[in-house]
Amino acid sequence: MRGGLVFLSAALLAMSACGGSATAEPTEITGVILFLETNAASEVTGFTLKKRDETFEILIADDVEYGFELSHLNAHVAEGDPVRCRLEERDGRLYALSIEDAP
Repeated sequence: MRGGLVFLSAALLAMSACGGSATAEPTEITGVILFLETNAASEVTGFTLKKRDETFEILIADDVEYGFELSHLNAHVAEGDPVRCRLEERDGRLYALSIEDAP
């Protein structure tokens, strides 16, 4: 009986050392933009990015200069051309730090 408890304790300790239940958000994703979110002024405020079987809700950061008109992302939606995004988690949400055409 005591051996079983030691084994169980060791197994639980090993599982908790592997990262726990919360998963870290990615810091970079390359994928296809499925949808754009816009405000009343038709400015892009976010988008849904698909990577394989996962989708991510990405927000546009007010403090980032992306280096192009965000309306260009409409072409990526229409053509299905992928983008690469560097990301940062802020208050539990993903914000794009950069958006580039992916190879």
